[in-house]
Amino acid sequence: MLPATGYNVRAENRQILDDPSITGVELTFERADEPLRVRRYLGDQEFEYVGIHALKLSPASPEPPRPDSISALRDIALENGAQSISDHLGFTRGTSNGVEMGHFAPPPYTETALDATSRNVDLIMREFRGLAFYIENIAYPFRFEGTMEEADFLIRLIERTGCGWLLDIHNVYANSLNHGYDAREFISAITSVATSIEMHMAGGFFDERTGFYIDSHSEPISAEVWDLYRFALEEGGTKVKAAFIERDQNFPDDEGWREEARMLRQIAVEVLESTTEQEALPC
Repeated sequence: MLPATGYNVRAENRQILDDPSITGVELTFERADEPLRVRRYLGDQEFEYVGIHALKLSPASPEPPRPDSISALRDIALENGAQSISDHLGFTRGTSNGVEMGHFAPPPYTETALDATSRNVDLIMREFRGLAFYIENIAYPFRFEGTMEEADFLIRLIERTGCGWLLDIHNVYANSLNHGYDAREFISAITSVATSIEMHMAGGFFDERTGFYIDSHSEPISAEVWDLYRFALEEGGTKVKAAFIERDQNFPDDEGWREEARMLRQIAVEVLESTTEQEALPC
């Protein structure tokens, strides 16, 4: 089955969402939940797949997310006909009513953090009642001291809770450069246990001043990240439900938006056709 492909929706790309290559969209909750909004965020447009992306559930906090946040997310998802809700494997605050840091910090990869994150994800999934929940791997400039690797933490979280994996390919790429691990091994290890997968694609840049590769969502997607996307589709197979491009700065013109969306779709088509051909070959 071909995964849905498209964009994380924002004001700057709404005008190209009619492109035939865009069969799915993702809405960031903190933009979709406009306080004076009186119409469905997607208006009259319909898509094969709709995902809702959250930034502030803070699943890796010691305390559970606030009930009103979970309820609001579910309402937005139902209003827009979404199949899924997602958030990040990290924390943005220490407690449910704590001060927001404004960015995601990775949890320490320890048994204690795994227990807390698993409890929170279990709670989130119960409250969403039938809507799929996906946890996203984040890009991080530093790591706390832990007792296991990030991949092991994610694998055990997925096995414990049954949540889906939002594989952010660009985050894997950034972390592999900044922290020296093999991106393909990371992807392969987690896709082997995940039962349902969504994907994010984005572009970034290497900052000469800091010596870090930055997950900025501001640049065109690089050839290396496209190659990782193809590899992830091959590894994930029919588990992959949707793939979305994120762009937050340095927006392209209309044709630039469309070119990336078409590339996202075309690679998915090529992987599906190649897989089908291989399955059809005699043993």
